[in-house]
Amino acid sequence: MPSATDRPPSAAMLVEGKSLCDDALAAGQVDVAYVAALADVYDRYFRERLAEYQSAQADQGSPAAFALAAVGGYGRRELCPASDIDVLVLFEGDTPPNAAELARFLFFPLWDLGVELGHGVRTVGACCELAASDPKVLASLIDLRFLAGDPGVAARLAARLTAEIYPAHAAAFADWLARGNEERGRNYGDAGGMLEPNLKNGLGGLRDWHQVRWLTRLDPRGEADARLLADDLAALEEDARFVLTARMHLHRCCGRKNDKLYFEFQERVAEAMGFGPRGDRKAVERFLSQLLRRMADIKALRLSVWPLLAGGVGAIDLAAPATTVSAGIEDAPEGLRFARQVADTAAMELVFDLFAACAATNRPPSHDTLHRLRAMAGGLGRLAGVSPRTGRMIYDRLGEIMAVDVGGVAMEAMLASGLLAAVLPEFARVADIVSYDVYHVHPVGRHSLEAVRLLAEIRAGAPSRAKDLLAGLPRPELAFWGLLLHDVGKGLGGGHAEKGAQLAEDMLTRLSAPPEARHAIAALVREHLILPETATGRDLADRNIVARVAGRVATVEMLDMLVLLARCDGLATGPQAWTGWKESLVYDLYAKVRAAIEQGRLFAAGDARIMLATRDRLREMARDRFSAEALEEMLLAMPPRYLVSQPVESILGHLDLLAELEAAEAEDRRMKPGDRGGRDVAAVTQTALPGGEGFAVTVAARRVQALFSTVTGVLALHDLSIHEADVFVWEDGVTILSLRTGNPPDVIYSDEVFARVARAVRYALSGKLFLAYRLARKRSSFAAAATPAGPKSPPTVRLDNKASDLFTVIDVSCDDRVGLLYDIARTLTELHLETHLAKVMTPAGRVRDVFYVRGLDGRRIEDPEQIDEIKAALLHRLAGDPCSLS
Repeated sequence: MPSATDRPPSAAMLVEGKSLCDDALAAGQVDVAYVAALADVYDRYFRERLAEYQSAQADQGSPAAFALAAVGGYGRRELCPASDIDVLVLFEGDTPPNAAELARFLFFPLWDLGVELGHGVRTVGACCELAASDPKVLASLIDLRFLAGDPGVAARLAARLTAEIYPAHAAAFADWLARGNEERGRNYGDAGGMLEPNLKNGLGGLRDWHQVRWLTRLDPRGEADARLLADDLAALEEDARFVLTARMHLHRCCGRKNDKLYFEFQERVAEAMGFGPRGDRKAVERFLSQLLRRMADIKALRLSVWPLLAGGVGAIDLAAPATTVSAGIEDAPEGLRFARQVADTAAMELVFDLFAACAATNRPPSHDTLHRLRAMAGGLGRLAGVSPRTGRMIYDRLGEIMAVDVGGVAMEAMLASGLLAAVLPEFARVADIVSYDVYHVHPVGRHSLEAVRLLAEIRAGAPSRAKDLLAGLPRPELAFWGLLLHDVGKGLGGGHAEKGAQLAEDMLTRLSAPPEARHAIAALVREHLILPETATGRDLADRNIVARVAGRVATVEMLDMLVLLARCDGLATGPQAWTGWKESLVYDLYAKVRAAIEQGRLFAAGDARIMLATRDRLREMARDRFSAEALEEMLLAMPPRYLVSQPVESILGHLDLLAELEAAEAEDRRMKPGDRGGRDVAAVTQTALPGGEGFAVTVAARRVQALFSTVTGVLALHDLSIHEADVFVWEDGVTILSLRTGNPPDVIYSDEVFARVARAVRYALSGKLFLAYRLARKRSSFAAAATPAGPKSPPTVRLDNKASDLFTVIDVSCDDRVGLLYDIARTLTELHLETHLAKVMTPAGRVRDVFYVRGLDGRRIEDPEQIDEIKAALLHRLAGDPCSLS
């Protein structure tokens, strides 16, 4: 790069001008005006650079007529700090021989400064030909803006585009944009419903704004512009300017071109845009709520006006006759609408017929109809509060519509029209609330509507366990209402399920819902987390856990609805919230609770009978493998929880593993003198789980207190995540550690990986491998240097002696890191606690680990001082230097 002294004056001016703009932006002295100010700086550069060229070529005679023109974002004067600079060198006739020299003169200083430059040297005719054949070129030329040179050249290109190209190709251009929007949805998602939105290309991003402007300009008669209300365009402009400001600050925070608002930049962008905390809401949550609401509004407006815009350029025949959907409801080219003869007073009676038609046809209301709905929404909401007949009608019709709205079009239209806000203001309060984590993909409102849509999809979909449950419900509308309202208590300072239940009761009372329905829906809201939280955080072999859940659920109908809510809520939350493993745990708990409710007992048979039956089957199936005496000794040593919770096939596998352990112990005694052999020996085996869900890993050892922490450390060293761990300590000192892990990074070589795991376990137990050192190196390595994306939160530790009669339950929540479970397990070992069960959830960077522990005396931890010490020790280990070897 040339030094500052070697730069031409125009480039020096550009550097200074851009620096002034950037400094003002960093200091908070300029808002969205920055984008135009930066464009002005580049405009000045091109004018001055062209003057330098003309001065240098003064003795070369009159050059061919040409102009410099900005296109694309530069043409729109929307330059963010790292935006591309798109420029055309336009010639009237044939490109002259000195065109390349001119381009080099203009552009070399920009390349030397590292500017991302999109440039072309073309004739007016070539531009028209390209615009006719390539819609992408046409889009860039719509934003053509003269910079310098001969203004007549640029004007003649603009005139030819307007007279020849736009009329002939506008309809095809609109179709191309529509296809592109489908591709945008697949590639970038719905930006208004994502916590890491793409500000430019996501649906609801700046590209929606550009498309409205493009098609409005291409409408030769201006009909679309005339039919768009001034308020629409003003709102669109305001929302788009907000998104553009966010993109501007995102570029500055990233130091590069980037349109996806990743978690790591969100807090900085929120601060730059002047957001601060308010109440219990973080600044970044307030920023995201407003950003996502505005992007959702941009998308909704673009969708509602699209038929008008496409019709204005001939892509849709707006004069085509409408078809009757139902009495007073028509399907017109621009969308569903009330029939022409239906006045507003009569339309009030047809509002829910219109939304039912949206669900049935998967077609949204027209733009004009949305405006009519907005005007009617307030009156309908007020009427619902004073007229029991109207309130009950709304309750009934909403339940019917939710059940058939597979595409989600009707509920989205209710939200966009303000109808949901009018009849359910409590829902409107939470619609834009953001849970600032990488676990929840959508804001609350979008999440709730998606959960409702997923249940409707189950109802209309292929045969499945969930569909059978839904079909068997005597009142399926309760499940839909429960999903719609399940998060209505958020944003009120914690305990959202309990608070939401009371709000749901109040809302449904206002709508004159039947009392039994009100109470059931409120109960669904109150208990919507009980199945997933219990299944992933508690011992499902504990009869008291199942009894407590059964007592709270009370009926099979409620249980069936809750398992459907858990599934749809999890799927709508995000990919981390509902995995195959989590689903299997929830349905396992569901089966046990259902048996308890239906049959008045906790399991399909009493515990004593299960134990006796298991022992009898083991005697029969293992008699050829072990002597009768040895087998009886092992059966007597097995703890009751083990016999009740483990399938016979698994126990047989454990017995085979014990035989391997005994052989390994014998070999170790043979190799070591005296009585030092046979200690700290373990046997390891693994089996792939169905559906590629990971591996079942089993470790057997004898009287090894640090077995759990050792195995967790070894698995972390080999990049194997742990989802669940069961520890069974037999009366004879045998420990069976049963784990469920994720897949290794390269599942094709899983056998090699687990061979290394088994070897590392033996080395770690015998002192040949120092796990703390190895994990510290791994944490500090380049591969582990990138921390998980998302907000950071302080660790929390809770001890609970009420959840189990036999164990103290330790619940740990903290940000993930390499070897975290090892750190916790090692701390528990150092505190002389025996871990008997561990359940691990890692939803995108945030870990929740639950441990069932006892002291070495076999009892729960009851001493308050010891409880405080355990909390302090765990918090110290979690908050300390993760690379420490101490």
